[in-house]
This record gives sequence, structure tokens and C-alpha cells, in this order.
Amino acid sequence: MKKILIFAIIFLITSCTTTKTTLIENGREGKGNLKNNLKQGKWIFYKDGKINSIGNYSKNKMDGNWRYYHPNEKLHQKGKFVNDKQNGIWNYYFESGEFMGEGELVNDLQVGIWKWYHKNGKLYTERYYEDGKLMEIKSCFDKNGKKLDCGNLSNGNGYLLGHDLNNETDKIEKSEYKEGIYIKNYR
Repeated sequence: MKKILIFAIIFLITSCTTTKTTLIENGREGKGNLKNNLKQGKWIFYKDGKINSIGNYSKNKMDGNWRYYHPNEKLHQKGKFVNDKQNGIWNYYFESGEFMGEGELVNDLQVGIWKWYHKNGKLYTERYYEDGKLMEIKSCFDKNGKKLDCGNLSNGNGYLLGHDLNNETDKIEKSEYKEGIYIKNYR
């Protein structure tokens, strides 16, 4: 009886083993655990020798909190995955470290009001999304709080004027939208 019990324990241990491993995928090096050949638990990904992202897997699907990093290894964005899809509030940061914006994702789709900020912390724009589609520009301001023209978008139709927040230049990109879906850029 003892031999059968010992054999059963050894069989269970070897059939459900978790092994530390390193994988190369999408140009990144990932380090974490495989359980039954599926990514499980905490994983760290590197690109060009620098941390690119850190997060959790459950049975090979992204699940739980994730953080992504700029090439200078400062935080770029953070949020949660549920069953391999982004869900909940996601926060974004400039490469220099300042808070850039936030919004909600449901099954990888933007929903509700998304807010973006200037590096000085003042509100840049609020945009309204439905099921991942940009429907309306609610507001737009320069870094001093003065109202800016960010385009004309109604019920997802029209154009968006995007200002260069990262470099704080006067560069503006015009993008056309139809039924909330990006169509093309004008330069």
C-alpha cells in the first residue's frame, strides 16, 4: 500500500510539473514558468535587454495585473487582463514618467470617457467611446487650460486633430473617422 501511495505521489508531481523557462516570442525574451507546457504565473518580458512588460498568465492566457514599460524602463501603461483581454481602467504614462491618461477597456474595447493630460498635469482632452469606437470629442485644452480645437466629431463621424503632447510642439495630425472608426490620416 505504501509503495502504491508513493508511486501515486511521484506520478502526480511529475505529470503536473512547473518548470522555469525562457522563451523568445514577438522579438521579446520571456522568463517565467510553464505548467503542462502552458505559461503560468508571473512572467517578465525583455526587449533589447530591458524590461518590456511584467504580468501574470493562467493556462497560457494573460490574466491579472500587467505593466508595460518604455525603452528607458519607465512605466508606459498598467491595467488588468481577464481571460487574455484588457478589462478595467488602464493608466498611461509619458516616457518621462508623468501621468498621460486613463480610460476603461471592456474585452479590449475602449468604453466611456477617456481622459488625456499634458505633462504639467492639466487636462488635454476628454473623448467618448462606445464599443471601441470614438464617438465624440468632449473637450480639448492647451497646457495652460485655454480651449483648443481638437476637431469636429459627432456620432463617430468627422475628424480629430491630435496635438503633439509628448514633445509639446505645435505639430498637429488630422485623422478622419467614420462611424467611430479611424479611416485615414492627413499630414
